[in-house]
Amino acid sequence: MGKLNTIYGQLCYDSGTVINRDVTKYLRNCVAQNGSPCACGSTDAGGAALELGRIICRRSGCRMIERRSNSKTISRRSEQERGKVTAYDSADEDEFEEHVELVDESRLAYRAEGNANIVLSLVDSYRVLRLRKSTVACRDGKDSNIDLQRFIKYSRVVASLFSCQYVPKPKLGRLDTYDLEAFNQTLIKFRPVTRLDKDIRERDGILYPDVAFLPSKLDSALFLQQDFRPDTRVLSYNTYCVEIKPKQGWSFHDEHFEDGFVRQKLFSNCDNTIAELTGSSLGKCRYCLHQYLKLQKKSIAKVSKYCPLDLFSGKSIRMLHAIKGLIGAPQNNLRVLKNGRIVYDEKQEKFVFNRILKEIFQRDGRTKEERKTIFMNLIKEILLKDFSCYEEHCDRKLLTIRKDRKKKDKNLLHQRTCNPINYQFLPANCALKQILNVQLLVKSSLANIGRHKLRQGSGDSFEYVDELYEKYLDCLEHCSSREDVGKCESKQTILTEKLKNVYLNEEEKYQLGATALDCSIMLTFRRLTDQEEDRLPPHARTHIISIENMKFLTKITITDLDPKSLKHHKKYFELLRDSIGAYREFMSKIRH
Repeated sequence: MGKLNTIYGQLCYDSGTVINRDVTKYLRNCVAQNGSPCACGSTDAGGAALELGRIICRRSGCRMIERRSNSKTISRRSEQERGKVTAYDSADEDEFEEHVELVDESRLAYRAEGNANIVLSLVDSYRVLRLRKSTVACRDGKDSNIDLQRFIKYSRVVASLFSCQYVPKPKLGRLDTYDLEAFNQTLIKFRPVTRLDKDIRERDGILYPDVAFLPSKLDSALFLQQDFRPDTRVLSYNTYCVEIKPKQGWSFHDEHFEDGFVRQKLFSNCDNTIAELTGSSLGKCRYCLHQYLKLQKKSIAKVSKYCPLDLFSGKSIRMLHAIKGLIGAPQNNLRVLKNGRIVYDEKQEKFVFNRILKEIFQRDGRTKEERKTIFMNLIKEILLKDFSCYEEHCDRKLLTIRKDRKKKDKNLLHQRTCNPINYQFLPANCALKQILNVQLLVKSSLANIGRHKLRQGSGDSFEYVDELYEKYLDCLEHCSSREDVGKCESKQTILTEKLKNVYLNEEEKYQLGATALDCSIMLTFRRLTDQEEDRLPPHARTHIISIENMKFLTKITITDLDPKSLKHHKKYFELLRDSIGAYREFMSKIRH
C-alpha cells in the first residue's frame, strides 16, 4: 500500500509541489467494460485523457457508472434523445455525464471527519475526497444504502435552494488502493478515538473543490470553473479557513414566524414531553438542550456557551457572543485551517488559537484581546456579507463585548434561556439567511405532518431522492421556459419558491430542511496588500471586507448538504426527548 501523505501544508500547496510518481501506476485498474484494455488514453504522459497523477475515465473507456432508470426518467427522453449511456439525467444543458476519477491513496492526506464521512485532501489538485463511513462491525459492506447517483441527484436539488455562489458541484471519485483494510489501519493514527467505531468500507466517494483555499480568479457566478491553484508569486499572507457547523438556527418558541406558525399545532401528534418545548418551562433551544445529553454521556467535558439562535439572530452583539462561544468550546462545531491544514479544533488548547491570531495580525502592536475582537468581527462580517455588492472605502465598525467574569455566577449558563430571534435582521442574500430559510422547512412541515404519515424507511431509507429529483427536473423545465427569467439569482429565486410551494410535499420539505440542520459553513479569507487589491478584477472586489484598515479577500461556502434518511424524523424527536431528560436531571442535581 502506498504511504498516506499527511504532512503537506506549505510544501504541497503553496509551492505547488506534487507527488512524483510513475503516472502509469494510475492505469492499473483501468479496464474497459468489455474486459479489453482501457481506451481512454495512452500510457504516455502527454496523452489527452491523462493528467499528471490521475486519469479521467471516459465514456468509451475504463469505468462507467451504470444507469438506473425508472419509468419517469425513460418517459422524459427517448432512447435517441439520450444517446449513449450516462450516469444519470441532466438537469440543464450541462449533461449529467459523470466520469469516475481514480484517486491514488498516496495523494491523500487526512483532513477531518464527521459522523457519516471522512474528508481526505488531494495534496496536488486543491480538492477533497469525501468517503462514507460504515460501522466497523459491518464487515460485509456499507451499512448505508444510499448510492452515489442518488447523492449527486440530491445535491442538485438542495443546491437549487441556495445562491449559486455558495454551493460547489460534486463529482464522482474512487479511492485507488491495493488494500482497503491496510488503508483504514493507516488512517487510525490520524483519527479521533471517538470516531473509530466506523471506517471506510466503500472505495467510491465524492470530489469537491478544496474550499479551504481561495481560487486565483474569484467569480461568484462561475464557482465550478474557478482555478483553486493560487499564484504563490503574488501572495503575501497565508490563507485561513474557519469551518462552522451552525446547527439548528430556530427554536420552538421563536416569535414573528411569518407563516403564522401555531405551536400547539406542531405538537398535536407528538408526545407530551416534547410538547413542553412550546412553553417557557425549559427555555432552551435544541442545540443547548443536546449539550446536557452529551455531558451525561461524557462525550464533552463542559457545556458550550455557544447558542445557534445568537448566531442566526443577525444582531451583531449576539453573533459575537456566539462566535466567542465556539472559540471557547469548539467541540465538532468549529475548526480553523491554515493553508489547508487544521491548526485549531477541539483537540487543541486555547493558547494555540491565540498563536494563530498572532500570525494573522502580524506586527500590529495589538493585544491578545484586541486581536480576538478583530477576528470575531471579521467572521461576523463574512457571515452577513452579500457577495453580490461592492462597498468601496467601507471600513467596518469594530464592536466589542464584555469579558466574561470567571468563577462568578457559574450556574447562570445552565439557567439561561435561549432568546428567540426575529428573522428579519439577517440580510436576504447572506449565507446564514439562506441556510435558515431551508432549515425552516423542518419547522413548517412539522406543523402539517404527523409521525404516522411519514415513511419510516423500513426498506430503502433514501428512496425519496428519486421522486424528489424528478420533481426538481419538472420544476426546472417549467422555470427555464419563462421568458422573464434573467440572471442567475433571479432564476434561483423563482426555482426555489416554485419548488417549495408547488412541487414538493411536506415530507420532502422536511428532508431538505433536515439537511440544512447539519450543514457546515466554510469561511475562507486572506489579508490583502494594496498591490494585490489593484490586480483584482471588478467581480472579485465584491469579496473584499475592510476592517480596522485591514483588507481581507473572503469567500463563504456551504458544505455537508447530504441527504438524510427517512428515519431522521423519528430520531429527531427521540433526541429531543432524551435531551430534555438529561437537562432536567442536571438541573435537579445543581439545585440540591
